[in-house]
Amino acid sequence: LDDNKKLCLMSGEIIAMSNGMNMIFEVQDLAVASPATVSRCGMIYVEPTTMGWEPLVVSWMATLPVTLRTNQHTTRLNELFAWLVDPCLKFVRKNCAEAVPTS
Repeated sequence: LDDNKKLCLMSGEIIAMSNGMNMIFEVQDLAVASPATVSRCGMIYVEPTTMGWEPLVVSWMATLPVTLRTNQHTTRLNELFAWLVDPCLKFVRKNCAEAVPTS
């Protein structure tokens, strides 16, 4: 992405953006990103392993029906997740063979 809001693809194709256009990129890693691209796009890379399971819970709870998103319900669900998930993950990692390894 250059200063003129033109996205230059590796295939040679150029995509020009108007002033009213914005793009959001979600990438697996920054292995081939140049420092200029990172600075222009304001990219932030977070290792998935550093996020833990909590963002998944927050995302899932946002999809609950409105009737279950009351303060009482969300407080109780957060308490249950905090109480159960970490001990269960530790147990699984110590005592079970994972078909797909988790971190």
